[in-house]
Amino acid sequence: MAGRNLLLYGVDSAAYQLEELNSQNIVNSMISGDRYQYTLFALGIMPYITANLIMWVFTALQGDEAKARSSPYRTQRITFAIMLLLAVCFAISRTEGLIFKESGLPLDVLRTIAAVEMIAGAVIVYHMATSNKKHGIGAQMPIILVNILDNLISTVRKYTWEEFSRPLVLCSVMAVVILIMEIRIIRIPVQRVSIHNEFADKSFIAFKPNPIGVMPVMFAAAFFMLPQLFIRLLLRMDENNRTLQNISGRLNLNDGVGVAVYLGIIVILNILFSFIMLMPGEMAKQLQKGGDSIVGIYAGKKTKRYLRMKLLKLCIFSSCILCLMMGISLRLSLMGVISSDLALFPATGSILAGIGCPLYREVKSYRKFDSYTFFI
Repeated sequence: MAGRNLLLYGVDSAAYQLEELNSQNIVNSMISGDRYQYTLFALGIMPYITANLIMWVFTALQGDEAKARSSPYRTQRITFAIMLLLAVCFAISRTEGLIFKESGLPLDVLRTIAAVEMIAGAVIVYHMATSNKKHGIGAQMPIILVNILDNLISTVRKYTWEEFSRPLVLCSVMAVVILIMEIRIIRIPVQRVSIHNEFADKSFIAFKPNPIGVMPVMFAAAFFMLPQLFIRLLLRMDENNRTLQNISGRLNLNDGVGVAVYLGIIVILNILFSFIMLMPGEMAKQLQKGGDSIVGIYAGKKTKRYLRMKLLKLCIFSSCILCLMMGISLRLSLMGVISSDLALFPATGSILAGIGCPLYREVKSYRKFDSYTFFI
């Protein structure tokens, strides 16, 4: 909270108070820092979680031998290097849109100072997240939780009950749906050759209806900003390109094209993350190695095909639910029925529910562990 309130050197905060607060600002601040991105934590947690995602993809593509040779310390160093590179790119891009007070320093110098401050803020957030991952609860989730709650409170204060009642209903419905999909377990019965007792029929592979949780919704904000960053960099090289200007103007959540792109990113990330994190092919391989099998399915290729199709169907189902709930709110915003800065209330509800559920389970696990310390 302190970092989100320390203004970058020379920035004119009064100029931002005149800007309209809309869904684009909100989506930027979910995993970035402040909504206007003009403070020390302007980049927020986005470089860190994007670097983590790149490492997850890279690790998933490696063979078993390469995974065995990779040490946690080396992985952490590579993640930090990627995070630093992303922070530099994001900071340079962001400084182009900053509004500074009148100063004796040249504009390029002010932008350089601001970029250095944003990079330093990203490094601080990185160390906060890694430290909490080692010693605390929820890894980077509490930082995202602070961003969301801060924006939620400041947004709600602006409106009367009548104005945000519809978004609040959608938010509540979305939160309930996410909780149900988090709690519900789909069990795939497994025959294990090593178990020959009364519990043998209770062995299963567990999938959730929403296989990877709310990660796609959170990461969609970062991925939605990547094409914007790319277009901005191209515009710096060719400022008069009307095609790029048109794309840049439409690639936001206040335009139908931007909304379609955003929802499409959620669908793609939902499928991609699910297959990367859950690895159905690796599940089938491990079952075959252990001599186990899914009830009624032959081991090997048929098991792999079955698990992949099962996971794909769950991904499509959960993607439809996410896009439907968020699409309704964004559509109402485009139609002018609700305010644009209330359009992402369903996303807020889903993320809060998705973060709160695993945090509760983690706290509960620690408390249960502590109750057994006497015997240990």
